[in-house]
Amino acid sequence: VSKMLASRVENMNIGLPWDMYNDTNAQGSSLYSQITPLPNEGRIKFMQDLIKDATSKGAKIMNQNGGNIVSSSYKGNDAYSTENLMVPAVLFPITSGMEIYKEEQFGPLVPVVEYDDLSEVLNYATEGIYGQQVSIFTHGRDTDDAAVLVDAFSPLFGKININSQCGRSPDNVPFTARKNSGLGVMSIEDALKEFSIPTVVSFKDGKDANISKTVDTIQKKSNFMASL
Repeated sequence: VSKMLASRVENMNIGLPWDMYNDTNAQGSSLYSQITPLPNEGRIKFMQDLIKDATSKGAKIMNQNGGNIVSSSYKGNDAYSTENLMVPAVLFPITSGMEIYKEEQFGPLVPVVEYDDLSEVLNYATEGIYGQQVSIFTHGRDTDDAAVLVDAFSPLFGKININSQCGRSPDNVPFTARKNSGLGVMSIEDALKEFSIPTVVSFKDGKDANISKTVDTIQKKSNFMASL
């Protein structure tokens, strides 16, 4: 798996956001960069520290030039400086004693961990301190195991992706997290709820024959109740 990932990473377009590349699989169409600079030098140093720690404890960089900084004559603001443009690094094998095993790196590092049993995956998810998203890649013959993982992951992660990478959902879908990855819910409807305080307007039906008619009249005249 690590070799397959390394091969895919080596074929990715690495550059500035506006750089374009010919897509050999789409009859001459163009693609923008798939890997762009990190926001600042601090993130570069963090990535380098994680790589150094992992390789000092037995991991290897599986792809060519992984972890290298791309050099260029481009000079611009810090956010788009190529001094912050790092070639992704596929790291294998990753073990529990390495920092990247438990860190949320938010950068171009791909740690690969081997496991023998689903219980190891479940323990990792349960004991980890982050819980924004998780992806489950499966085949038709593995749907029983996938279902077990979905059930176990549902209270641990804000989003569970099936056979797709982690990514932002449409704004009408709740976007949330667990543990140290974040609090609250984002989406058009849920964001409004986060800034709202519910108020209940109640009445007892049945004791007053005219109560329903009275409430209907109040609702029509009330700005607050008009939207109910």
